[in-house]
Amino acid sequence: MSDGWYDEDEWADRVERFAEPGGESALHPATPTNPRDLPCPTCGWPNRLTPLDVARGYQCDACANAMERGGDITYYEEVHGTVDEED
Repeated sequence: MSDGWYDEDEWADRVERFAEPGGESALHPATPTNPRDLPCPTCGWPNRLTPLDVARGYQCDACANAMERGGDITYYEEVHGTVDEED
């Protein structure tokens, strides 16, 4: 993609670095070695982050957008309740 905004090398870097290279998300893309299989530390929803996202201290896009824009966060436990641990 080259629409005058990014040069081709910058766009290639963004495609490798961001899950949504032209969007607002700062999350890393899911790959076989970096799966999106970890919960968000803020809302608790499963499968929202990759290991690289967690290593950088990120939260999911929904939580980031809510905090940046003054919206509400939907917490997993409020929707689904807590998961009882087996003894």
